[in-house]
Amino acid sequence: MAGRGRTAKDRMSCHWALAGIACALLSQSLLAGSPVELIGIGRISGVASDLSGQTTVLENGAPHDRFGGISALEYTGRDDRYFALSDRGPDDGATGYLCRFHLLDVQIDTAADTPVVVRIVGSTMLSDSEGRPFSGSSAAYAPTTDCAGRLDPEGCRRGPDDSLFVSDEYGPLLIQFSSEGQELRRLALPEHLLIKTPGASKKLENAQNETGRASNKGMEGLAISHDGRVLTGAMQSVLLQDGRRAGRGKPVGTHCRIVQIDRQTDGMVEFVYELDAADNGVNEILACDDGQFLVIERDGLAGADAWFKKIMKISTENATDVSQHDRLPATTLPSAVRPVAKEVFIDFLDPRFGLTVEERPEKLEGLTWGPVLEDGRRTLLVASDNDFEQHAPSLIYVFAVEAR
Repeated sequence: MAGRGRTAKDRMSCHWALAGIACALLSQSLLAGSPVELIGIGRISGVASDLSGQTTVLENGAPHDRFGGISALEYTGRDDRYFALSDRGPDDGATGYLCRFHLLDVQIDTAADTPVVVRIVGSTMLSDSEGRPFSGSSAAYAPTTDCAGRLDPEGCRRGPDDSLFVSDEYGPLLIQFSSEGQELRRLALPEHLLIKTPGASKKLENAQNETGRASNKGMEGLAISHDGRVLTGAMQSVLLQDGRRAGRGKPVGTHCRIVQIDRQTDGMVEFVYELDAADNGVNEILACDDGQFLVIERDGLAGADAWFKKIMKISTENATDVSQHDRLPATTLPSAVRPVAKEVFIDFLDPRFGLTVEERPEKLEGLTWGPVLEDGRRTLLVASDNDFEQHAPSLIYVFAVEAR
């Protein structure tokens, strides 16, 4: 099921190691309230085709090679090239969309009339260790002869050993893939994150479970330390047992969990990230200094209705490890539990960025450091998820962050 334009190991591995070192050195000085400039916004049409080679039509009539649903963005460390991860496909898991990642070239020229230009240069299908493709269908609970089961890829980070780590909302799962898109291993996650009874719809799945991630709100974001040793996964919203049930059984709360996994020791710690509002969600997490991260927190509204679209700067340095707490209170945390410290890093609704209504989509989901500009500033890229809607382009915002 391999698509065209795959990433070749002999082109990538040496660049990845160097990029990790450069990112570690540069990002350490980027968290002291650095000025931020929006350089430009790149666009990919909502009717663009990817390079997967898929020729069928999905159950909803959409072409199977439609590009979109970008849930993660990750710099390869090589020139202008990035990984872009599509999620489970159109219509909220109602189709048998086969999961994949793409390669994009994002050209940045601050002096050009069009400072950000994006091109699709490759697509690679994801498969399990037996070569079976993963399906985005919410009803594909278990593997079959022809299918690896359901997967909703949401976070993606490159490892130092020429591999990709992908977080999934359905399980949640944390899977290491080769650069060829084939599963290498699955990393164990805490039992209290997992649901016991899967369901094909959000309402049914939430109703059938009392613990674990809320439906469609699993491990939404993923970060990796600069040495590749520690993975940090961010849940999109409260676990079922950490919130309360509102109308129609919808789980509500503000205490999201951030899970850190040491790949060498399998040790785990968890921290609490407090949402600014119960209707908000966490969509991505990106490593900076030791114990410091950038986090996308947003509302579920678009255009003129949007009121919260922010990248927060957080620190886990003085936060309490809650990994031994299978359940957290739905309202006020105990005084002994300190959440991560957070402050605003970028507010997308700040008038100084001059974003139009069309440039304020509902879903800001991808977040990655990019290359260094000639003037020494580091680029920070943010990608939108257009839900495969043909009228909505995929947007890539490029910011310049001044090092101090």
